[in-house]
Amino acid sequence: MKNTGYRDRAHFEAKEQLSSLQIVQPALPVSVNQYGYLARLIDDRELDLIEDPGVRSAVRTAHHQVYWKSLRLLKRDVKKILVSRRKLMEARKEWRFEVLLADTARIWQLIWILQIAGAAHTMHVPMMISAARAASVELQSLVALPFPSIPAVSAA
Repeated sequence: MKNTGYRDRAHFEAKEQLSSLQIVQPALPVSVNQYGYLARLIDDRELDLIEDPGVRSAVRTAHHQVYWKSLRLLKRDVKKILVSRRKLMEARKEWRFEVLLADTARIWQLIWILQIAGAAHTMHVPMMISAARAASVELQSLVALPFPSIPAVSAA
């Protein structure tokens, strides 16, 4: 064994074996909801299991901060996705203005639902949790594909 900077022979052999493996990133299943965590952040039922009120309050505050930061990032990403959709339509010369407008309006409606649910959580009103869950699932389906509603593109 030549001097390669490894501590011992076993470490060197393990490194060689691992480097020869071809690791393939698995594709995410379609059923994965990337935005489902948003509804969990404002669902306080799990926090009821925490006995210490100080800890429960601190965790709730942390969830609140993460929720609003995630929502800001989601809005930023949605803007980029919608711009990309318009550019792709322009590049393919397949303008479907009514579809683009409908999808854009629905996406922003869903984000507003998530914002209202977050505001309700701030005021300790848990009634919007199921609406936030439904909005996150629908948002995933609208954001996942570049042209979810255009048959000419999906048939190609």
